[in-house]
Formats: sequence, C-alpha cells, structure tokens
Amino acid sequence: MIINKEKISVHLIILTWNNSKILEICLDSIEKIDRNDFKVSIVDNSSSDNTIEMVSEKFPHYSLIRNSENLKYAGGYNSALKQIAFADDEYVILLNDDTIVSRDFIDELVSPLLNEQKTIISVPKILYASNINKIWYAGGNVNLWKGIISHVGIRDFDSPKYSFKNETDYATGCCFCIKYSDLKKLNYFDLSFDMYCEDVDLSLRAKALNRTIIYNPKSVILHRVSQSIGEHSFKKNKLKLQSQLRLFWKHATGVQLLSISFYWILIHLPYQFVRWLYLRNK
Repeated sequence: MIINKEKISVHLIILTWNNSKILEICLDSIEKIDRNDFKVSIVDNSSSDNTIEMVSEKFPHYSLIRNSENLKYAGGYNSALKQIAFADDEYVILLNDDTIVSRDFIDELVSPLLNEQKTIISVPKILYASNINKIWYAGGNVNLWKGIISHVGIRDFDSPKYSFKNETDYATGCCFCIKYSDLKKLNYFDLSFDMYCEDVDLSLRAKALNRTIIYNPKSVILHRVSQSIGEHSFKKNKLKLQSQLRLFWKHATGVQLLSISFYWILIHLPYQFVRWLYLRNK
C-alpha cells in the first residue's frame, strides 16, 4: 500500500538498559528507513554502561529519556509514554533495542491501522538475527483453557505460509504499532507484571474492546533473542511462568483456571522442565 506520508505522524520508542553496542546496531538500521519524518525517543532504564554517551555522541538528533532506576519493561515504557507529548492521532511503535529493522517496516506496520477501522494493534514478521531464514514471531496464540501462550512459527524456516496478513491473538512487546489514543484508552501497561506477559495482557485488554490485532508480514525485523538474560536461562523460564500465572488469574474464568491447573500439572510443567534441560546447553 502507498501511504500518504504527509498525513501521518509516527513516533518510534526504544527501551534500553546496558545494551550500548546492540542498541547502536538497532539505531544504525533505523537511520536507513526510507522515510525521514518520524520521531525517535530512546528510553534508558538507568544504564551503567556507556549508552548515554553513545546516543548523545552518535545520535544527537534522537530524543533521550533517562529513567532514574531500572523500571523494567512495563514501568520503563509507561514512564516515557507519560512524559512525551503525543498527539492523539500519532502512531506509536514500541521497539526492542536488540532488533534490526527493514527500510519499509514503518509504513507496513501503520498500513493495517489506516485501512481497517477495527484494527487496534499491528505487528511485523520477526526473524532471528542469528538465522534470518528462521521465524521468531509470525503472530501469537493464547489458549485460556490450557494456559498456553506461544509464537506462531517459532524456530520454523520462513516460508510462504507465514507471508499472509491475518488476525492474531496477541502482539509481542518486541515490536508493535498502536495509535496513541488507543494506547491511552488501554491505560498503557499493567505494572503488576514484573517481566513478561505485559504485551499479552495489553493485547487481551485490546481484544476485549472488540478490536483486532493484525500480523503484517510485509513489515520485517530481525531480533537478537533475550540479550539480557539468555533465551533458555532458568531465570527467564521462571519469570515467564510466574507472569503467565498472573495473566491467567487476571483473564481466565473460574472454569478455565481449573482446566489450566490440571493441564499444567499433568502436561505443561513436566514438558517445560524437560525442554529446558534439553535446550539450556544448545
């Protein structure tokens, strides 16, 4: 789709913490985007490395917001979102600092929000930076009967079946686009999620408004997975399970919680433990 770039305002917001070298690669890719009328704000979660100096020296044309402490994902973004003076019709793209973006990823992310009134959030196809032929995210599934959250296509080779725009259950916090007025209506992220599932919670609240989340594979980015704590670390898996329990307690019905309990005890937790043992050394 050809977008009239004169009529839309886009603001890219990148949260970072002690990730100077990776962030620089991300910002270098943003410099190559095929439009130059968007804004960029970098939100630093009280880094102790040279992030501030690197951004100030190499990317002085970007706004820099400095949090006084590490507020993690939800807190870091919420703090910045409440400080920035957005227009209600401004399109906000939240982006991980460990990503590399394609030249047209902005236009293709905004496109579904412009064309489909019911759409509230759009998400790109996300490939592994370590292997650009493999999918990290091609949409998301949420099963409130089994208590399962998963990425469509994760670790599968990219293929035509992942090249169709469609509705999906949730947007990954790695990268998504939403109009600011809608993000404000959702009251931003729920701070009760210490780490992980903030994105799923936001998505479920958005869908409760009878709105849709659209995966658009024409927008493509690369992702360096779990730079902060490791893709298969014990800490990551523990935090994810804790956040999932909080999510299901918030969104599942009583009957669904009972169903989740049986499924987790009999199948999910034993499987996750065996999977962690297998993958931790790979």
